[in-house]
Amino acid sequence: MKNLFEKLIGSKKRYNDYKAEKEQLPQSYKDALHALEQYMWNFAKGENFMEVLENMLQLFKESSIEQLPLQDIMGNDPVEFANAIMAQYPEELWFIKSQEKLRLEIERLNK
Repeated sequence: MKNLFEKLIGSKKRYNDYKAEKEQLPQSYKDALHALEQYMWNFAKGENFMEVLENMLQLFKESSIEQLPLQDIMGNDPVEFANAIMAQYPEELWFIKSQEKLRLEIERLNK
């Protein structure tokens, strides 16, 4: 049986590779990505969530090369930014499925 860590991220090598790449970011980008991770892990439900993190890492790597300010990447509200990213991966997040279930149930009741 897989342990909880492996259920959430999959292979440890993949996660360690991600962490190593993240360490190469400039400090402010690394700190911002870490803060986003901390928020987003609250909603992860499966090992494919690593895809979300890897895609965010790629965005931050490219943005650091271009020296974009963090606000240009995330806008004025980091929660809105994180939620917009997570909305692209509904199958990996339990709360999006819960939101959809609620919408469908209320829609059914309104008929």
